[in-house]
Amino acid sequence: MLCIAHFCALPFLALLSLKDKYKHSLKRRFFFFNPIPKDFYFHWLHACSFGEVKSLQSLIEALEKTLKEKERILLTTTTQTGYNLATKLYPHCIVRYLPFETLLPFWLYHRKILSLTLTEAELWLLPVFCAHSKGATTTYINARISTNSFPRYLRFRFFYARLFSQIQKVFSQSTGDKMRLEALGAQNIEVFGNLKLAEIPHVSVHYVPPAQPLWVIASTHKKNNQSEEELILKEILKAFDTNHTDTIPRFLFAPRHPERFIEVQTTLDSLLQAHKLPKLTKTSISGIQNALQEPFILLDSLGELNNLYSIANTVILGGSFLSNIGGHNPIEPAFFHAKLISGPFIFNQEALFSCVENYILCPIEELSQVLSAERLKEIKPAKLTKKLDITALIQSIQGHS
Repeated sequence: MLCIAHFCALPFLALLSLKDKYKHSLKRRFFFFNPIPKDFYFHWLHACSFGEVKSLQSLIEALEKTLKEKERILLTTTTQTGYNLATKLYPHCIVRYLPFETLLPFWLYHRKILSLTLTEAELWLLPVFCAHSKGATTTYINARISTNSFPRYLRFRFFYARLFSQIQKVFSQSTGDKMRLEALGAQNIEVFGNLKLAEIPHVSVHYVPPAQPLWVIASTHKKNNQSEEELILKEILKAFDTNHTDTIPRFLFAPRHPERFIEVQTTLDSLLQAHKLPKLTKTSISGIQNALQEPFILLDSLGELNNLYSIANTVILGGSFLSNIGGHNPIEPAFFHAKLISGPFIFNQEALFSCVENYILCPIEELSQVLSAERLKEIKPAKLTKKLDITALIQSIQGHS
């Protein structure tokens, strides 16, 4: 049945692969895959996209130190941004796109798998089945199921019960996640916390802060024709006297998805022009250091947020002002002690926010009030309250109790 669905979907997938967002990932996942070497024993980790790939950094660095001769780490991902980051961060790993399930048995034929580790919501039956059939250790880390998505999971409990019967150890993000996972049939669950708490954010370029406070509007999305960038900018324009742009903060917008850079620029430029304000300055043209001198900035490159969080006064964290996105990781801005403001829809990040102090959650219609000078003075810099020891994860992957 799955093979028939795959075959019927090929024309649609071929058309979809013409988009920049999918032009590499879909071809490698559904049409022809990159083989993996036969001569190694693999510890296989799977992460979906940019954020999950990045969260594995501490784990991969620790796991690499335990590898024996002819052992390698195989890291698979499903998105183009995740793949690009993985090849950059993990030069000693073998990085591949995860082939679709109908192709997976051929991809793994005569390959030696020591362990399989799935992350977050990446629950794929056939990878688990193939790894289990090869005698591999199977582990599910950073496991989470939000309260919003739980009813959808429950409808397919029969499927997840079968999948979890072949996963030996689960490390959940919170007690609530553990209870929801148990309801789906998961066993041997340990409440561990979010793996992102084990990260130490790195600064690769030390920028000089501008004379005015730097505000980073990070990881923003568009949903149902509503753009968080536009909604947030409207609230900023309500809160600040923009008649004197030399005295207001520098506002840097960093959309979550690269394919939206042009769209965001067009939308925000139109709004700024209507208020007789300067257009966005693109960092790819002016360079980040020069762009920081301008009042409104578009960060149109990836991998720079930590560098900018380190000099930011305030971070407005997107993916949280529109419903059904679930929020984004507050750990990095909190690590650098920026003032942290988020929307209320953070159901995918509740475990992380529980480890941060001094943040503000507010609906979009109240954001301009929060940004008023009086309220801003009351907001303290965010800070972390917890770090993780990943020893238990390494032991599970290596098959030790």
